[in-house]
Amino acid sequence: MTALPQRFAGVVLTLFTIFVIDLNQITPLHQLWLPLMLAAGAYLMTQSLMAVAIASGTLAFTHINTTSPFWVESIAYPGIVTLSVGIILTTLMQRFRQRIKATHAARWAQRQRRGKD
Repeated sequence: MTALPQRFAGVVLTLFTIFVIDLNQITPLHQLWLPLMLAAGAYLMTQSLMAVAIASGTLAFTHINTTSPFWVESIAYPGIVTLSVGIILTTLMQRFRQRIKATHAARWAQRQRRGKD
């Protein structure tokens, strides 16, 4: 409950975006900027960059069209996928290093106890 104001702001931003967005309109506002606002609202609600990166990257990947003259489909979506993959890999590496550090400290403490016995 420590991030309640941010979570409430995320709910407001998400609801606003849902009521404004029209994915049938082929404009950068409706195809790129409002979905990014939705992702920002989701981040504020969940406080999980990994979850937002997975969802955003997956949705952008499914809508990539490299032959499209519309720059959002041919340039922005691949960029979002690249950014999402970077965020996911960085987060996984950080979590892996934290786990290694935690298990290393636990093993070292166990060795110290065995040495004293």
